[in-house]
Amino acid sequence: MPTRKVLVIDDSSMIRRMVAGILAKHFEVLEASDGVMGLEMAKQHHPDLILLDFVMPKMDGYDTLRHIRQEESLRRTPVIIMSGLKEQVTARIPEPFKGFDFIEKPFEADVLLNHIRHLLQMTPQPAVASTAEADQSAQNLLLAKMTNLETLLIQGTENLVQREVVTRLSVLGKRIQQQEIKTAALEAKIDHLTKQLDQQNRVLAVIANEFKQLRALLAQRAKS
Repeated sequence: MPTRKVLVIDDSSMIRRMVAGILAKHFEVLEASDGVMGLEMAKQHHPDLILLDFVMPKMDGYDTLRHIRQEESLRRTPVIIMSGLKEQVTARIPEPFKGFDFIEKPFEADVLLNHIRHLLQMTPQPAVASTAEADQSAQNLLLAKMTNLETLLIQGTENLVQREVVTRLSVLGKRIQQQEIKTAALEAKIDHLTKQLDQQNRVLAVIANEFKQLRALLAQRAKS
């Protein structure tokens, strides 16, 4: 049976390397750094499954998914959206999710593998218990735990960075909004003062015209 292909679309090179490390022994792994590149790779390589980050530049996960589903050859391709900011996903796509699966970061390596195997209807290969393998079972278990810890650490670090960026952007957005309100108020005051000056100028023009007519009238009487 040919090796199944999994396309990982994530703008974080650290997350792509981490996921590729988990999947490399079981699948052929393709990588894309944004939604635009991921869409082109999906159309070119027709992966068996797509792992799709939600928060990305150019096109976020939802827009990328919509473009993927518009391709006839990709409409039935299983898609798993990954995100450590589930609140942003649910704000854009209300639960229950339809047309894709969702896995929340941070996730353990085994959880991701089982999720993929379930969608691809794959049965995990049973381990062959030999004497040599039995001797290394404790070491393998320790290695698996270390891999899981590394996986969680990488995702946790990325999530902290993402949340910090989102928080700072939110604060910056509020400051810009407050500044826009102040600017609008200032513009309104300037407009009000301009109208007052225009009105005063018109009054002064009327008064000046009256003085001019009065001076002309006095001049005519002086001549007569």
